Amino acid sequence: MLDEALEPMLRTSISANNVRKNFFKEIDEQSRSIALIGMPGAGKSTIGKLLAKSLGWHFVDTDDKIRLHAGLCLQDILNQSGYLYLRELEEKLLSKMQINSRTVVATGGSIVYSQKAMMHISKTTVIIYLRVPVPILMNRIHDFDNRGIACEPNQTFEDLFTERNLLYQKYSDLCIDCDKSDIEKTVAEISIQLCDYFRTDRSDDTR
Repeated sequence: MLDEALEPMLRTSISANNVRKNFFKEIDEQSRSIALIGMPGAGKSTIGKLLAKSLGWHFVDTDDKIRLHAGLCLQDILNQSGYLYLRELEEKLLSKMQINSRTVVATGGSIVYSQKAMMHISKTTVIIYLRVPVPILMNRIHDFDNRGIACEPNQTFEDLFTERNLLYQKYSDLCIDCDKSDIEKTVAEISIQLCDYFRTDRSDDTR
């Protein structure tokens, strides 16, 4: 399954077999899972599902957990209780969430406002920022009023991106540019960058 995701990258000097072998060896030694962060429209759920499938791992979408807990969609939570409540609810759920091994977690776009939650997930996951330019994000999101974006009233999407981008970079271990439409190549790039990440000596990592 990972080989299929890596197929678009086979023209590089890295063979799929070597990537697969090294990836599972390194990630098993580290006992880490994967958490995806990024703006609404970055593709965290779509890429996360495909990445989990290619690895044979479990997939968890934290927005789904919030909906299940609240019994409401994200936009209804915002309409009834406001954006700060949604961020607080997200923090409570994620800061207590047990992330099992070999799991890909797609987080909500506003989770980076919670240092407590980010420190919690950083203990067991490699945090990957899926970075997408604002124009592409805006083209992907067609219904801002019902998207469930936890932001201040009247805050523009551009200002929200500027604000969050700093936090995404602060908490991420890896940053992957996802401005192209080829999701399979994005998944392959994530797998290869993870190999390189795990090969690096992180004994001095104080995160």
